[in-house]
Amino acid sequence: MIETLACPNCGKPLPKTTQEEQLVKCAACQATILVSGWQTSIIGDEVVVQTPTRIYILRDLITKDDLCNVYRCTFRQAGQARQGLFRLARHVADNDLVTNEAQTLYFFQQCADYDDFQPLVPRILESFAYQDATIPQARQVNIVSMDEQITAPDEFYTLEEVKRTYGAGIHPKDMAWMWRRLLNVLGFAHDNGVIHGAVLPPYIWIEPKGHRVMLMGWGFSVRVPNGEPEKMKALSVPYEEWYPPSVKQPAKAALDIGLAVRTMLYLMAIDPLAKRENELDLPSLPQALKSYFWRCLSTEKTAWLLLQEFDQIIESCWGPREFRVFTMPDRTG
Repeated sequence: MIETLACPNCGKPLPKTTQEEQLVKCAACQATILVSGWQTSIIGDEVVVQTPTRIYILRDLITKDDLCNVYRCTFRQAGQARQGLFRLARHVADNDLVTNEAQTLYFFQQCADYDDFQPLVPRILESFAYQDATIPQARQVNIVSMDEQITAPDEFYTLEEVKRTYGAGIHPKDMAWMWRRLLNVLGFAHDNGVIHGAVLPPYIWIEPKGHRVMLMGWGFSVRVPNGEPEKMKALSVPYEEWYPPSVKQPAKAALDIGLAVRTMLYLMAIDPLAKRENELDLPSLPQALKSYFWRCLSTEKTAWLLLQEFDQIIESCWGPREFRVFTMPDRTG
């Protein structure tokens, strides 16, 4: 039996709310969180979680990242069956980062330009603290949904999976659509004062058929209130070497751009830790793009300016943009 028990930050009892997507503060520690009164039951091999707003059926484990075990869940929304992601903190010590993810996603949903960029970021449905019989302290859960045109999480692949499939590297023309969409979501985040902090292979999800990209991993994010940036709360441990020495300073947009560049180089089987431009050795990558990515590793330009520059370069190198089919192994067959 899983029960709503306490604030994940201080352990004190939390109030219940029946209002969907409403953030409340813990009276004891002032942590911001959405707390739902909810119950679970086991029907056959399925775990059913019922909150005041929805009924979720938990299914298989999809993946694990630095912070969470990520499970598929199904629910109904506007009378339609939908699938989403049940993101469960693996360790109590990471509750604050999973809560931070929820706060950032709720913040995005309040931004005036959110609807224009929503397909690029997950939509948070609920966030709550819970405790089960196997652990002595509450852990944090975030439940998120995807673009309505995505019918199941199986349609997404992390860029880690892409690199495992294409060990010799993807073609630069395939990298191009991923990079363009990544710059769009980073432009949206940076315009709204958020630094992602982990623009890395496990947190960039792609849907190959429709060339969709969704950026996960917002638990590492920091805000830039009133132009005064915060320091990173945590780093992605498996990719710690990819972070620049400046990561110890207050976070800036350049941090996200640099990590995103290293991810694109990695996808093309170029050393993401290359020390010189001439080490970006890939015959199919035009010299103009090698120079572009090298500049991006230390640029202060905005994502929007980098996108404009990139479009000009690829058009001069390859001509007008055309849709290019990109495939990954079918999980559903």
